[in-house]
Amino acid sequence: MNSSSQVETIEVINFGKFKGTALVDLNHGYVNWLLEQETLNSNLRNSLEALPWVKEAQKRQKLAEVLQRTHIPSQDRRAYKKRMGWVGA
Repeated sequence: MNSSSQVETIEVINFGKFKGTALVDLNHGYVNWLLEQETLNSNLRNSLEALPWVKEAQKRQKLAEVLQRTHIPSQDRRAYKKRMGWVGA
């Protein structure tokens, strides 16, 4: 594999007040804020988006957008979310 096709994986943030902190240990709000920044380094963006809780949040967001476009009654939506474990009993 040549060096141009390799993707750099970033595991520690190297700037700001969290410099030296592992990405998995960053505050979720800070990670969300970083992902909203248009000037964010693409390698850092890919590493942040690969975090398990970010993937799960993105999946829930996509589901919410789909559900908003459908005509599923809210009672059925709540039952589905309850079955998936996304809301309390």
